[in-house]
Parts: sequence; C-alpha cells; structure tokens
Amino acid sequence: MWPVIQRSVALRPAPHRRFVPPAQAPGEQPGLFPGEPENCRRNWYEFLPALAHLGLLLAVFKVFRIEGRAFQSLVTIALAALPVHYLLAYRWKKPFFVAVSITGLTWVFGLTTSTWILALSAPLIGVTFLPIAWHARAGIIAAMALTFALMRPEGGSTTSLIPESALPVLATMFMFRMIIFLYERKHAKKQESLVDTLSYFFLLPNYCFLHFPVVDYRTFQRGYFAKDIHETQRTGLRMMFRGTTHLLLYRLVYHEFLISAEEVHNLGSLAGYLVCNYLLYLRVSGQFHMACGMLHLFGFQLPETHHNYLLATGFTDYWRRVNIYWKDFMVRIVFNPVVFRLKRWPQPAALALATSVVFVTTWMLHAYQSFWLRGTWGFSVPDALFWGILGVLVMVNVQLDARRSRARAAKQPATTLTALGIRGAKIAGTFTTIAVLWSLWSSSSVSAWIGMIHRGMKI
Repeated sequence: MWPVIQRSVALRPAPHRRFVPPAQAPGEQPGLFPGEPENCRRNWYEFLPALAHLGLLLAVFKVFRIEGRAFQSLVTIALAALPVHYLLAYRWKKPFFVAVSITGLTWVFGLTTSTWILALSAPLIGVTFLPIAWHARAGIIAAMALTFALMRPEGGSTTSLIPESALPVLATMFMFRMIIFLYERKHAKKQESLVDTLSYFFLLPNYCFLHFPVVDYRTFQRGYFAKDIHETQRTGLRMMFRGTTHLLLYRLVYHEFLISAEEVHNLGSLAGYLVCNYLLYLRVSGQFHMACGMLHLFGFQLPETHHNYLLATGFTDYWRRVNIYWKDFMVRIVFNPVVFRLKRWPQPAALALATSVVFVTTWMLHAYQSFWLRGTWGFSVPDALFWGILGVLVMVNVQLDARRSRARAAKQPATTLTALGIRGAKIAGTFTTIAVLWSLWSSSSVSAWIGMIHRGMKI
C-alpha cells in the first residue's frame, strides 16, 4: 500500500509550485516576442472586437456605397491584412505594412499604372539617400518634378507612354510629403532607414483619397506603436466612424438640400446655398478622418485632422481647427522660419509678415496641387480674393490674440450665460463669414458671385 501512496503523491504537483507558461517566464511579457516593445503586446480578447468593428464598418461602406469601390477594396485589404500584421514580430510589421500598401496600389490602379508609379517613385526616394549636399539633393528633386510636370501638360492630358492616372497619384504621394521629408533630412543627424521612408510615402489609404492630409514625417514615425496597439486601433475606429458620419452628412446635403448658384433668387435661397455649399467640406474632413483612422489600425498613432471646425469662435481659431495637418505644415515650414529671421523686428510686424507669407504660400501650393490633380492651375481672381481676405482676417486675429494672451493666462473668464451668448455670437459670425468666402472661392468668376449675391438680397 505504501508504494502506491508514494506513486500517487509523486504524480501530484507540489502545492507551492505553480505552472508558469513560457510567455510569462521571468524577464518576458505576456503576448510579446523577446525584445518587443510593451505596446506591441497581443491580446485576442481586445483585438477581435476591433476586427469585428472594422468588418461592420466595411458592411456600412458597401450598403451605403461610401467613397466607391476603390475605398471599399482598400478597407477589405486592411481587414484581411490586420490579423497577419498583428501576429508578426515587431521588426516585420512595418515592412509588411509597406507590402500591403503596394498591394493596395496595384489592386486599385492595376499592374501597368502601379508599375509606372513604382518606377517613378524609385529615383525620387533614391535621390534623398545620395551622399551629397542637401542643396544638391533638393535641386535634383526639383528638376525631376519639373520634368514630370512637362510630361503632364495643362488640361489633364499626358504622354501616350505614361498612364493618365500615374502622375496624379505620384504627385499626391510626393508633392507635399517630399517637402517635409527634405526638411527633416536637412536637420536630421542620421540617415533615415529605407523601411521608414517607404512606409511614409506608400500609405495604404492614399490610393483612394488623392486629397490626402499632409502627414508630418517625424510625427508619423514617433507615433508608431507609441501607445498600446489596442488603444491605438480603438482610436482609429472612432476616427473612421466619425469620418463615416461626415461622409453620410455630405451625401445628405449634396443630394437633398444643395441648390446651384443659378437657383438663388431671394434671401432664403441665398442663405440655404451659402450654408450647404460650405457644408460640402464635410467630404474632405470625412476622407481625412477615414485615412488617418485606417493608419491607426496598423499602429500609427496620429493626431486628429479636424477639430469641430464649424464651432470656431474666430479666424485664428478656425485656422487651428480646420485641416490641422496643413496648419502644422505651414507653421513648421513657413511661419516659424520667417518669425525666426525677423526676431529683431517688433513682434506685431514680424507676426503680420509671417502670416502674410503663410497665406501667399498656401495659395501657391493649392494652385500647385490643382495642377497635379486636375491639370489646371488654381490662379484665379476668386482664389486670390479668398486667400487674401482670409489671410487678412487671420492676421488681425493674430495681433489681437497676441495682445490678449497675457490677460487670458492671468485670469480665465467664468462660464456665464453672457459668456455663452458672446461665444454663440462669435461662432455664428465666423461661420457666416467663412460660408460667404467659401461661396466666392467656388464661384467661376467675381462677376458671377456678385450677381448671385445681388439676386439673393431680394426679399
């Protein structure tokens, strides 16, 4: 009997010893490969709901036909690639994202066009790695851009050799992000890796949204797995849901409430046209939310692209809220360098000149963007008036804000009914002014806009 008892006791685990799975061995974290950052941990209980939510969003996109087949195809590719990306070791995640992006490019534009885009992208990226002076690299890229521009005459036609859509897609990938990347290379202390560079220029959602947010390179790289991947994915899904809401509202306004400028005949129709015409911008904000939300799914933590821009209380506040990426782009590349060069000037004069340069540059770059995407330059009188008037309004607000900044820091006003009323009046005034300027920007000529306003003032 005693040997049997001994064997039964020996088969039982000691009560003070607990089995430790390999993932919880000393020095390792659960759900991580050795050497991976903690934000990369894997937990299927958190990942599967996010994947299911993306699938539900895809179903909504298909039912309501949001943004066409190209966008739906890219979301389908993202849905299929996410589990693989989630399981891969950290060092292989970014290369896999680049491969998925190139796959999406080929899927949307076909093999011939995507091959041309890749072939034209290679020398652009290759020049940034040349061991020569920065000014020489910038000059070579400018010469290449000029060569590409000569291949794309005004009017949208291209040479018979290059597919018609190749150069616009190439432009939306490089025309602004290359400026940021060269700026980074000028001030960087070490060479950027090829994978980081490719992941910045080959962004998966870029191929269905040619109007793409100007993503900052350093923000893009620093945000990669900067937070827990599940939190980042949930943030991305919220951004995509917000983008879906914007796009659905855009379709409602466009199909149900918008009237043409020729149909304006009294004050009521003028007010309806101004509001609905301005609300068409919901499509841009919706697309930007969609694009950045999709990047979140692959671990890229990015800031929001728009922040309640319809509730802006002033023109500087509007500039900070609408297309935040463009504002940051202009502040970093134009505003700060100009202010730094004018540091010995009086502050009001330096701020005024820097703001003027920002809006002139914005006008020129928007015309530059119009050339690449539409084949025609955006230099027109309505464009000049829109950016000029908006620039003057922002300039005045910048001066007022600079004077009031110390008072605001010293004492914050209490929230009262009077303060809320003043805030509401500021929001209404800003909205009305921007809506009027937007109608001018979208008019074919100043005379046509004045005629519409004249007809609309009739009671």
